Amino acid sequence: MAKVIFMHFDEEKDGIYDAKIGEPVVRLAKEKGIPITFDSNDHSTCLVSVESISEEEPTSYMEDEELDELVKLGAISQEDADICQQFTVSPKVRIASMMMIKGDVLIKPFKK
Repeated sequence: MAKVIFMHFDEEKDGIYDAKIGEPVVRLAKEKGIPITFDSNDHSTCLVSVESISEEEPTSYMEDEELDELVKLGAISQEDADICQQFTVSPKVRIASMMMIKGDVLIKPFKK
């Protein structure tokens, strides 16, 4: 199990939740009533900031499609995307609808 902390989404529902390793963030957020927008056609609506709160990588490996979309949306630079690919790490911004839980993580709304 992993600990997922949602912060700054909804004062009443923000908090620490248990999640199964490999569980989609979308499913957990919907189950707990966390107001994250999930639009598979407009990924700019479901960007989240992600911080590891353990020594493990907190989220699933990213496909090139997600990295390309993050660069296109201006959430990360191409240099950051190249580093993520080279060292198999996730950036501090993710597309929530493409993300799965891998370890303890803090998730907040993304702000440019």
